[in-house]
Amino acid sequence: MSRKDKLRALERAAESMVQGSLSESTRQCGDPSCACAHDPAYRHGPHLYFRYKAEGRAHSVYVPPEQDAAIRNAQQAWREFQELGAEISADNRARLLDGLQREKRAVRAQRMARKRARRGGDAK
Repeated sequence: MSRKDKLRALERAAESMVQGSLSESTRQCGDPSCACAHDPAYRHGPHLYFRYKAEGRAHSVYVPPEQDAAIRNAQQAWREFQELGAEISADNRARLLDGLQREKRAVRAQRMARKRARRGGDAK
C-alpha cells in the first residue's frame, strides 16, 4: 500500500474511530426467585459494555443491542487506525534512518576529500 493510500485509509478510520475496549458480561438481577440467583448459567446477558479512560478515570457504558454493530465498527476503526499509524511510523523511521545514513556517508566523503587534499598539498 502506498503512503498516500495509507494516509487516506487513516483518514477514513479517523472519521468513526473510538478508543476504548468492549466487554461482555452477564448479570444477576437481584430477584431471589429468579434462576440467575441460584445458577450462574442462567444469568442475564451477555450485555455489551464500552470501557474507556477520560480525565484520568475509567468509565464503563452499557451499549444497547441496537448500537452493538456501530460500536464494534468504531472500535475496529480504532484498531485499523493504530495499525496504519504504526505502518506509517515505520515508513517514516526508515526514511529518517536512510537520510541519516546518506548524511553520514556525505560527511565521511568530505572528510576523506579533505585528507586527500592535504596529502596532495603536502607533496608539493
